[in-house]
Amino acid sequence: MQNAELIFTGASLMPIRFFLILLVFLPGAVLADASHGEFMGYQLGSSYPRGTDTRQRVTTTGNLIVVAEQPVKPGDIAEVSLLTTAETLNIGHINASSWFTTEAEAREFGRRYVNLLRAKYPGWAFGREGLDANLSIVEVNLDQPPYNLRLRLNKDSSNDKNVWRFSMTLSWLLNSEEALAWRDVSRSEHVTAQKEGRQQLLEDADLRGL
Repeated sequence: MQNAELIFTGASLMPIRFFLILLVFLPGAVLADASHGEFMGYQLGSSYPRGTDTRQRVTTTGNLIVVAEQPVKPGDIAEVSLLTTAETLNIGHINASSWFTTEAEAREFGRRYVNLLRAKYPGWAFGREGLDANLSIVEVNLDQPPYNLRLRLNKDSSNDKNVWRFSMTLSWLLNSEEALAWRDVSRSEHVTAQKEGRQQLLEDADLRGL
């Protein structure tokens, strides 16, 4: 298997010292601490403040994907989105994404963030690669229980064009106590939302003869 350290390019990693120096000059986005569940200006387990202009969509499991309105992020990150519960908008995943026209651009961009995050979080376990159908690495993970920081490349579409998406997602490790607790809240809120939706449907409907 291809060495995880060669992810996205097949070239050697740039010196870690360079990125440690670079950290001093980067804006506050990088100064957040994923070791405490903070990423892109948001905190895992906190509630997102929904506003009148909040953009959201419902997932197949009844959760919401919310486009963050006031992220704190590097300038080359295009969008920050949050996976939240249905009612209280409790944050379970924090995702930062950028899109590229070619795979080569996306891989170069991804390699830079792999190096940068490894420099900032040297104590996190690095690896757990994901492969595509051509056995090219498209995902790596940085783990420090209970947190997981996943970096991934995938094909996507934007404005009806095929593009490449690079994403960084902070969440809890799948079977951690925190992740299990969040999923319990998610299921509970989803059931409540379904009941309220059915009740509202009945109240609004003309039920004569039914």
